[in-house]
Amino acid sequence: MLLVVAPAPARAQTPLDEAERVLDVAAEHVEEARRLREILQLARWLAYSDPQQLQWELATVYGQFVNDPVIGPLVSNLAAQYRGGYVRVDLDAGAGVDAAVPASASAAASAVWEIPLCRILGARAAGLGGWEDGSAIGSYVLTGSACLPLPANTIQFAYTRRGNVRTSLLAVPVVLDDRRTGDLYDFDIRFYRYRGERHQLDAMPTRIQIDVSRDEDGGFGAIWSTVDSAPVEWRRRGKGLAGADQLFRFFAVSLRYQDDDAAVGGRDAGVVTIWPLTLDGIHVTPDVTVGGGGGWVTARGTDGVGDMPAEVVEEVGAASYLQLDWALGPVRGNVRLARDYYPTYDAQFVIDDRISSRIDYTRTHLAAALTAFAARDQVRREGATPEAEVVSGGAVDLAYAFGHGFHALARVEAAHALVATTAADPVLTRFDVRASAGIAYHWDRRFPPRPAVSR
Repeated sequence: MLLVVAPAPARAQTPLDEAERVLDVAAEHVEEARRLREILQLARWLAYSDPQQLQWELATVYGQFVNDPVIGPLVSNLAAQYRGGYVRVDLDAGAGVDAAVPASASAAASAVWEIPLCRILGARAAGLGGWEDGSAIGSYVLTGSACLPLPANTIQFAYTRRGNVRTSLLAVPVVLDDRRTGDLYDFDIRFYRYRGERHQLDAMPTRIQIDVSRDEDGGFGAIWSTVDSAPVEWRRRGKGLAGADQLFRFFAVSLRYQDDDAAVGGRDAGVVTIWPLTLDGIHVTPDVTVGGGGGWVTARGTDGVGDMPAEVVEEVGAASYLQLDWALGPVRGNVRLARDYYPTYDAQFVIDDRISSRIDYTRTHLAAALTAFAARDQVRREGATPEAEVVSGGAVDLAYAFGHGFHALARVEAAHALVATTAADPVLTRFDVRASAGIAYHWDRRFPPRPAVSR
């Protein structure tokens, strides 16, 4: 038997199939032509149409969003944060004397562009020249800031360059010798802000500051970093003391870190604090408010660089604070009780139990402030624990306005405080007094001017 296999003959394409194919191709060309015509019409409309017509179309679309019961309030609130911007310019000049500098002159200038969402641009320059310990001295501070004003993930950044700047004796909790030279990097980041007439909600607000100092700081070079963040921060606007805000923070995290790689070969210290809830500005009476919070602390001192430095000291504890604020006529004050942990040089940290207070007095031409504190500071370091030290200090500030931008200023500060040392040295304290007085001039302008308040 002979079996022959051959391919079946192709079915002849009928006129109907050919017609369907031609129609499909024609339909595709018609669709492409329609799309191209729409694009050309849109381009012509944007380029040559009446601007008022374009504005009306955009307003119509915006109105549809605003009138939506869900999206409307969010769109209106977001738009309001881009309105009401202003530019402010400040100029300052002064001359004075103090206990360390027999004569000095200073000048400063700043300009900022602000919107409710953030500071778009800012710049400041300040300098001081004088005579100290028989030789000329100079110091300066230069700051520049900018913001990326996105509706979400708003980012604000500022950079400050310091040269030979003297710090206050009331620094917490360890004072440095002489003057500071270094760089400050400040970041302010948040995912979203809702700002209404009565409430402000910030989602994931994060504040970062990196302070890079140099070896002029009493022989220490270091990097001090702080990070504060929370899932949400809620302000009740105008509900605090004398029109200030009430503030609630939920599960905030605070990180403080002292990096000594530049000074003592990688002996660092860090403190992490978790605050489940903090609240400030809660009224007890119309003129008295309280605030407080508590949290868990882990503090560590390490030795070595890399991913696994050796741990030389660690402590787990609690941080807390309680603050009372009041206002009585021209007098406003507060008292604060707090326990906090601060990292310092050479893998050490300080447990600071402190009571502090401030009183401000303001009249038409006179302003005065009194600041005072007392604390028990316990230094934790490798080896034996030193005895706790009792430290204290305070300052008095006075300002009198002559009018036309001229002011007289005076300040006296004194402190018996811890001094930055290494872990091999005994814990040292030192008493210092500073006094200064001078004449200053201030000028500022805002564009556009602040709206007048009707009475």
